[in-house]
Amino acid sequence: MLGFLNSTILLAATAALIPLIIHLFSRRRVKIVPFSSLRHLKAMQRRQVRRLRIRQLLLLIVRMLIILAVVLAFARPTVETGGVGSHAAVSAAIVLDNSASMNRYVADGNLFQLAHLRTSELIETFGEADQIQLLPLDHTGFSVDAFPPGSPASVLEQLQNIHAGSSLADLEGGLENADEFLSDASNLNREIYIVSDRQRRSLPNQPVLADSDARTHLIELPFQPDGNAGIISVDFGGQLLIPGHNFEIAATIRNYGSEDQADLIASLFLDGNRIAQSDFSVTAKGETVVRFDRSVSHTGLHSGFVEISDDRFMADNRYYFSFKIPQRFNLLIIGDGDAGQFVSLALTPDATTNQYWSVKQVPSAELAGINFADYDVVVLSGIPTLDELFVRRLHAFVRGGRALFLIYDGATDIDNFNQHWSDATGLTYDEAVQQNFTQSGYYVLESVELAHPVFSVFNLENSNLPEMKYYTLPRMQASPGATILARFSGNRPALIENRYGNGRVLTFAGAFTPRYSDMTGHAFFVPFISRIAEYLAADLSSYERHLFAGDHISRSLVVPGQVEMSLRMTTPDSSVYALQPEEDSDMLIVHPAPVDQPGIYRITYLGREIDRFAVNLRSDEADLAAVDYDQFAAAIGAEQYHQLPADGDLSGLLAELRFGKELWQLFLWAAVILIMIEILLSRSPVQEEEA
Repeated sequence: MLGFLNSTILLAATAALIPLIIHLFSRRRVKIVPFSSLRHLKAMQRRQVRRLRIRQLLLLIVRMLIILAVVLAFARPTVETGGVGSHAAVSAAIVLDNSASMNRYVADGNLFQLAHLRTSELIETFGEADQIQLLPLDHTGFSVDAFPPGSPASVLEQLQNIHAGSSLADLEGGLENADEFLSDASNLNREIYIVSDRQRRSLPNQPVLADSDARTHLIELPFQPDGNAGIISVDFGGQLLIPGHNFEIAATIRNYGSEDQADLIASLFLDGNRIAQSDFSVTAKGETVVRFDRSVSHTGLHSGFVEISDDRFMADNRYYFSFKIPQRFNLLIIGDGDAGQFVSLALTPDATTNQYWSVKQVPSAELAGINFADYDVVVLSGIPTLDELFVRRLHAFVRGGRALFLIYDGATDIDNFNQHWSDATGLTYDEAVQQNFTQSGYYVLESVELAHPVFSVFNLENSNLPEMKYYTLPRMQASPGATILARFSGNRPALIENRYGNGRVLTFAGAFTPRYSDMTGHAFFVPFISRIAEYLAADLSSYERHLFAGDHISRSLVVPGQVEMSLRMTTPDSSVYALQPEEDSDMLIVHPAPVDQPGIYRITYLGREIDRFAVNLRSDEADLAAVDYDQFAAAIGAEQYHQLPADGDLSGLLAELRFGKELWQLFLWAAVILIMIEILLSRSPVQEEEA
C-alpha cells in the first residue's frame, strides 16, 4: 500500500495544471487570408499542423508529469513491502542510563563503559538520512537541551560528553522525552532503544510507552547480581561537639545481597587523616551500625568520611560528613521579663571570667540596629509582642539554620503567640496560666527523653527526676511534627522541639519566675539552661541535613561586613565556581551549583573558608536489584519489544527488524528523465509557421 511521509506537500500537485492553463490561454487564433487556389499546399499544411499539435500535446503532458513527479518525490512516497526503492529512513531515540548504579564492575569490566561502547556501535548502524536523539537518564551537571536530535556523526560526538553520574536515573522523564520526539518524527521507522541496568528502583510510576507506536528495543548488558554492601547514613546523634571531648560517629551499613558478609573493615577519616577502623559483619538483606568514638582538638570547620571495604560498586562505600565548632557562642535575649535575666545569669555568672558564652539582653522595644546574624541563639523571654518586621526577621533567622528558645511567662499574650509563633514552634496555646492560684498544689517534671542531648549528660532516670514545682501551667497542644522532650505531670508538654526550615526551635511551656515556679532556685536550673543553650548553639546542621548529588541546595551564611565580590565554591574534584549570594533579612543565601558528585564542598570569600558541606550518593542507587526483561517492558508500557544481544553485529539484525521502502528517488529520476524528453521534444528542426 502506497503512503506518504510528507503528505501535506501533495497540495502542491495542483501546480501540474499550470502548463495546461498556460496552453489554453496562449492558443493562437487562425487568421483567414484569401489567396489563390493552392490545393496541394493546403493538404501539406494540414499534415504539418497535425504533427505540431501532437508534439504540443506531448510537451504539455510531459511538463505536467515533471511537476507531478517532483511533488511526489518531496512527499516521500513509501510502501510497507516491495523489492524496489531505498530502505525507509529511521527516527530513533536512544535512552542511555548513566546513573550512579551503572558505574559498577562486572566480569567484563565497568558496566557503564560497556554500555557506552555498545551505544556507540548502535549509533554506527544508522545512515545519514536517519535522525537520532540521545537521552541520558542522569543529566545532572548539564542540560538535556545539550543533546538535540541529529545525524549519527553528531550524536557520536554527543556520546563522548556523557559520563557516569552520581544521581538517580530519571527513566520516566527520559521515556517521555523519547516519546515526544518520536511522535513528531517524519520517518517511517520509529524506534526506541533502552540501554539500562533495569534497576528496580528506577522503574517509572506509569507505563509511558503504552500509546506509543514506536518499536522498543532493549539492549542486553553483561551484568550479574552481586552482593553489594554500602553505607546509607552517618549520624552524630545530635551530640554537642566541644574541642577535647569525645563524640560518637555512627555509620549504618546495609547489605543488599542475599548472602552474609563478614570480615569487612570500616575506617574513619577526619580532617584528612585515618584515625580509626573497626571490623564488622552484616547479614544478608540486613543492616549493622559501626561506631567510632573520637574528638577534635580545635574549633572551626571539620570534615571527613567513613569508608568500608571495596566491592563491585564503589560509589556507596564512602559516606562524607562535615561539622563546625564555633570559637564562641553568641546569645541574644529579647524581652524585659525576669526569665531573661535568669537565663543570662545561668550562662554568665561572672562576665569577667567566662569566655565560652557572649550574652546580650535587649528590651523588645530596642531591636533597631540589632543584626540577628551575629548570634547563634535568640531567646524570647516571656515571648514579648514584637513588631512585624522583627517577627519576619526572626523567622528568616531560624529558617536559615539558627536556633530560637521561647520561654513562656505569666504575661505572655497567647493570641499573639498563636498568630506569630505556632508554625515555628509546633505549639498552640489554648488557655493562659491562671493568675489566681495557691501554692498548695503543683506540677512536676514527670518524664523526659533520656537519650536526647539536652538530658543525656545528666544520667537521669524518669523515676528520680529532680522535683521542681510549677504551681500553675497553661493549656496547650503540640502539632504532630513537633517532638515533646519533657512532660509535666498530668501529661502536659513541658519542653517542645520543632524543626523550622534549616533551624530548630525549643519552647519551654512553663514559667521560670518564682511566682509561678521554684525552678530558678533549684540546683538543676543552671546546668539545664546551659545544656539547652549549648544544644541550640552547636552547629549540627551540616551533618543533620542530608544532601545528595543532584539536589538543589541552599546555604545560609554569615559574612562579616559588606559582601562586594562573589563567593567561590571548590568542588571535590578541585573545580572552582563563582556563587552570587542573595540577601534574606540578616542572612546571605547561596545556591551552590553544580553539586553533581559526592564529596566535600568548600565556600570561600576573599580566600577565607566560610562554609563547608558534604554531599553523598542516595541510598536508592545502591540497591542494584534488577527486574527481568518482561517486567521491565510491562513497567514502561511496551507490549512488544526486541532484545538485542550484548555483543555481536547489530546492523544485520536491525535491518531484518525494520520495514518499508521509500520511493522518492524513483520519482526524482522519473522527473529527470521527463525533463530530458521535454528538451528533445521542444527542439524541432521545423520552424512553426503562422497558420
